[in-house]
Amino acid sequence: MKINADRLWNTHKILASFTEPERPYTRRSFTPLYKEARAWLEKAFKEIGLVVKYDAAGNLTGLYEGETNQIVAVGSHTDTVPAGGRFDGVSGVLSFLEVARCMRENNYVPKKSILGIDFLAEEPSEFGLSCIGSRLATGNFNDDMLSLRHHKTNQSLLDVVDEFGGNTAALKQGKSTFDVEKMDAYFELHIEQGPILEKKELDVGLVTCICSVTRYDFTIFGRADHAGNTPMDMRADAVVSAAKMIDMISKIAHESLDSGIFFTATVGNMSVYPNASNVIAKRVNFTLDIRSEDNNLVAKNLAKIFDGVSEIEQETNTKIEYKKISQDEPALSDEKLLSILENNAKKLDLKYTRLLSGAGHDAAYMCTKMPMAMIFIPCKGGRSHLPEESTTKTQLENGANLLLESLITCTS
Repeated sequence: MKINADRLWNTHKILASFTEPERPYTRRSFTPLYKEARAWLEKAFKEIGLVVKYDAAGNLTGLYEGETNQIVAVGSHTDTVPAGGRFDGVSGVLSFLEVARCMRENNYVPKKSILGIDFLAEEPSEFGLSCIGSRLATGNFNDDMLSLRHHKTNQSLLDVVDEFGGNTAALKQGKSTFDVEKMDAYFELHIEQGPILEKKELDVGLVTCICSVTRYDFTIFGRADHAGNTPMDMRADAVVSAAKMIDMISKIAHESLDSGIFFTATVGNMSVYPNASNVIAKRVNFTLDIRSEDNNLVAKNLAKIFDGVSEIEQETNTKIEYKKISQDEPALSDEKLLSILENNAKKLDLKYTRLLSGAGHDAAYMCTKMPMAMIFIPCKGGRSHLPEESTTKTQLENGANLLLESLITCTS
């Protein structure tokens, strides 16, 4: 049994058409466009006889029924970052769709059911939170997260999740919406979003660990003054303070290269107020994003960052405040599932390696409730989160066939 590579490629083209025309490929969560794309996917699920529903967390699910109540799950997401790509997350969902079509055409009846999941809002959303659907579905949330407000509309997270098919009244912190006694495994296929597979000319990567993601919001308070009439030694410039903070963060992250432990620190989101060329900034907001396979190193480096705050405050005559948004634990793949992927990669004559993921995925939250493993396929130049993000039809076919074989192994 093999997937139809042309059909899988074509579904990527179809889903890519659900984009803001002036800003491809943009399909942000909690937008009418996102709702339209999910309606297309829901219809595609139903056309091949899947049992379709939205769970309490707003995740779209399609169940390929087997002979027993035990379930093997597979999924990813269909929302994008602004001006993102056609494959990030999408390939995992559409590979499940193609696998289900292939199984149905071959009259395959698994012993265990297969649950395909399009997780709600995996990318950082207008609520400042990523992996909303998988967090909520696995009980990995708290009251602070539920009280978040949409940055543009000020709607509550609870109201918007309900608007997109959820039932937040049924959610409970620490409790999963899945019947975890029935969930035997979770698989996720994804583009690598890095250069290793392409550089080594490999077909697939078998993910051993998903690094933790830690995010802090920083607010720096200065004083707005005229850019021309305020002497340099009489300023409280929030931008200068922010620049010193970011430079310090970068240096601390570079120092961690010597530890041999994976660690990254990034500031990719910043707002300046009043954001005028002739006004000294009164306030700067930025978000710090940290990824690592070791949260002890995260804690050590955060302590260094926080220790540097008071010195920068004194140097720049500013006030710096910070607040933790979220922090996860590193997610380890299940060794039994990794062995299944490895054996099937050999069976399909695919060149592979084991590697970790610095990017976060819904699989990291599913890992807290059931065994998990991920398949990476190469992406051109290792680049992602931009319109040029790309993989080839053959690379996509290889990953989807490995997913198919592994689902057959786990459900037979």
